[in-house]
Amino acid sequence: MIPDASTLVVVADGHRARLLDQPRRDGPLHDRPEWLVGLKPHHAHASGAAPHEGDPHDRAERAFVKDLAHKLDEVAKAHDFDQLILIAPPRALGHLRAALSKGLADKVVGSDPHERVDATIMTLSDVVHAVHRSAVT
Repeated sequence: MIPDASTLVVVADGHRARLLDQPRRDGPLHDRPEWLVGLKPHHAHASGAAPHEGDPHDRAERAFVKDLAHKLDEVAKAHDFDQLILIAPPRALGHLRAALSKGLADKVVGSDPHERVDATIMTLSDVVHAVHRSAVT
């Protein structure tokens, strides 16, 4: 456990995302919408898709999460952080884990498999605290 560890918290649902930073363990969370500038949602379009490409919603989610992972690489270069926590519904969480670069994947200390994009800072603080606590045990 590193008490001074800075943490980037990614909250996503496959179509939207929030980034928060926690400058020190168990410190306050700060929403950082400016870190997502340029990230655009992907929408499912069934027309023109080849049958082997799968569900249009799944393709849109994978495309969004891939773009999010690239944005996270940019954020990591611009803002040094020690740890990464992922909060997303199970399917989006799996896509996000698969899309992360090795450097980011190595910083993941835990995750929460729930839909929380619209959660309050208080709720997210509780979730982050629980993830930190479970990462130590």
